[in-house]
Amino acid sequence: MNNILIIDDEIGICLIMSKFLTKNGYQTTTAESGEAAFEELKKQKFDLVLSDFRLEDTDGREILRRIKSDYPGLIVIIVSGFGDPNLAAELVRMGAYAFINKPIYPNVILETVERALSQKSV
Repeated sequence: MNNILIIDDEIGICLIMSKFLTKNGYQTTTAESGEAAFEELKKQKFDLVLSDFRLEDTDGREILRRIKSDYPGLIVIIVSGFGDPNLAAELVRMGAYAFINKPIYPNVILETVERALSQKSV
């Protein structure tokens, strides 16, 4: 079973995404800050990180940079309410698997997660 770390400073979004992904066969852990996320990454192995771009203590660029440095094989998907195509392109160049605009549609999240994980196992 694939293990997914969900990072979002809105607990409601964490819970909704966690419930939805768990219902679809994934194991999930949530973190409400960048700091909490990196604590979780030290404790257990994840197959994928789903992170909001704007967090209270950091942003998606910094999360992506640190993950790619410390956990190079980890897949990262960034979610943002700011649909800036330049930002999306920059994050993908930095190593993000995908950039998803809010509002979040569960089927879009699920399809992106499934596609990312199926490529990993190839």
